[in-house]
Amino acid sequence: MVGTVLAASGWDVVNIIGLALALGVLIVLIFKKVPTVFAVSIAALVAAVTNWNVGGEGNIWRALSFFAQGTGNTFFQFLFVFLLSTIYGELMAGLKMAQSIANFFIKILGKKASAIIIVVTTALLVYGGVSAMVVAFTVAPIGIALLRESNISKKFLPALIALGQSTFALTALPGSPQVNNIIPSAYLGTSSTAAPVLGIIASALMLGLGLAYLLWQIARSKKKGEAFEEDLVPEQYKKEEGKSGEKFPNVILCFLPMVLLIGLFILFENVSFGDYSFSKQYNGLASVCTAMAVSILFIVVYGLATKRGKEVLTIVKKGSVDWIVPLLNFAMIVGFGTVIQNLNGFKVLTNWVIGLGSNYLTAAVTVCLLAGVTGSASGGLKIALNSEDLVASWTSSSMDMGALHRVISVASGGLDSLPHCGGILADLQVCGETHARSYIHIFVVTVVIPIIATAVLVLLASLGVTL
Repeated sequence: MVGTVLAASGWDVVNIIGLALALGVLIVLIFKKVPTVFAVSIAALVAAVTNWNVGGEGNIWRALSFFAQGTGNTFFQFLFVFLLSTIYGELMAGLKMAQSIANFFIKILGKKASAIIIVVTTALLVYGGVSAMVVAFTVAPIGIALLRESNISKKFLPALIALGQSTFALTALPGSPQVNNIIPSAYLGTSSTAAPVLGIIASALMLGLGLAYLLWQIARSKKKGEAFEEDLVPEQYKKEEGKSGEKFPNVILCFLPMVLLIGLFILFENVSFGDYSFSKQYNGLASVCTAMAVSILFIVVYGLATKRGKEVLTIVKKGSVDWIVPLLNFAMIVGFGTVIQNLNGFKVLTNWVIGLGSNYLTAAVTVCLLAGVTGSASGGLKIALNSEDLVASWTSSSMDMGALHRVISVASGGLDSLPHCGGILADLQVCGETHARSYIHIFVVTVVIPIIATAVLVLLASLGVTL
């Protein structure tokens, strides 16, 4: 296989170069703050021009049709997730429930613990079963309130959320219900708790190194005189002036919507009601949408009970509009990924990484590279594991399947978080931040550190530590 790829035709080489060029163009345009609609369209066009035979039909418009199809499918798939998440987040912020929770944590742990609170809260939600794609909407209003009270620059919020959202709780912690930890089981015959010792080691590395880095950067930022930027806060999370003495809702009531959301989501995800199962409805997203709708209803009832009906109505009306642009941007990034996955250059690259051989290192490299190109951890895993030849070579090798499960799961969470990752884009938008201000910190905690953790797991597994 490798020899075949090395002897690839000149056109294959052009295709691969075009693939890299398209990704590079997208990254540069995003950093230059070019509107997403133009950035992804230009990058998709570059990909199409350099991969004329995309889709096997030799038609540039065929490539652009993949872009439109991927964008449209993603938009409608996540429509209710983004709609309900936005309304939920804006109600939590607008009715001061997020601020009340922030005040509670600060009173108990102190302002210096704000960063740790954000990371741990996010990780607990992810490990508790809340979709990693959704969790930013839940944490953002609380995170903004915490950073405001601690006077920490808001540029760190996306990285703090991402550390709890896209690293150890997603891929490494044994028993995580997230798809990145579940996918390998279907192909390798393992369980979600595969190689628990390796998983705990990887989790400790990612959490410890990630927190150490972010706390160091926050301390440097404070020394430079940087403070919380109220003028950069999304409109729905802005602090109202002249109300310093106002009373906040009872903190127990404020925690209840989160408890409802997590509890009902886990219930609906795992329990069937006769022949009906929420987990099988609406592309598997019905569980979280239903749980979120109930949580929103609870908040609305609370608002009406406290005679804040007009305020609740205003917030809901605003939230019913604010979700559109973030979802469209996210969908277009996924649409670009759909184009990439149908390029001839991508197929050549896939064949090459699949042909690297069968050991822990090559398995990690395969999944990591595929996740990087697609901008999706689960996408990289699925592409690799959908190759029957690759899976057969892995399962027939001397590798321990539990250790392999943990290695490729953690590896999938490395290069997936490059700037074109839809999840990262969603985090930045919900936090009201940009790649230019925040991405360097996201890169360190979600790319550099997970790759370090993967390397450690590969070394340990290769030395026979497979528990």
